[in-house]
Amino acid sequence: MALFPSYSDINYGVTISEEMQFKTLISDYDNLGQERRKRKWLYPKRNIVIQYEYISLTDARTIFQFYINRQGRYDAFTFFKVEVETFENEYIGTGDDSTVLFNLPCKNSSARTIYVDGVEQTGGGNDYTYSALGGTDGCDEIDFISAPASGERITINFTGQLKIRCRFKEDNMSFDTFNNTLRNFGIEFQGLLNS
Repeated sequence: MALFPSYSDINYGVTISEEMQFKTLISDYDNLGQERRKRKWLYPKRNIVIQYEYISLTDARTIFQFYINRQGRYDAFTFFKVEVETFENEYIGTGDDSTVLFNLPCKNSSARTIYVDGVEQTGGGNDYTYSALGGTDGCDEIDFISAPASGERITINFTGQLKIRCRFKEDNMSFDTFNNTLRNFGIEFQGLLNS
């Protein structure tokens, strides 16, 4: 996967907005007229809009080249939030009886609590070992002593910079359109499930 060009190094006004996306099916076909709801996603996805109020043409072309390299909406990439925040119940992955190494949905994390199917795990070599910035695209990672069983969901609570796996929302853009959108409206990223 690729890492979105660092926006923290660009000395221009950067506005980032985040939208949480859930998926719920709602049926009102109950005989009593009661609504029935079914949650289709266990974990939300985060959609991002990033806008550079003032950006040089060179920096805009760098981001546009990144868009071209991703082939529009085709290829996913990693986006890290700059702000350090506290997050709960963030998805890491699902066990398969053999995988022990997992990328965490964060970097520079602290106050980590790892759960396997809701059961808290102990770090320091008991249940897993932790590696700062050792994962794909510079995210933190953990290495379980024993692989989580097939179907077991692995989650984390932490304080740090959130990793968002995403893709561009648009497939067709010229540089002029891209540059204008980047400056005036913001480029949209469609959030994907972290993995």
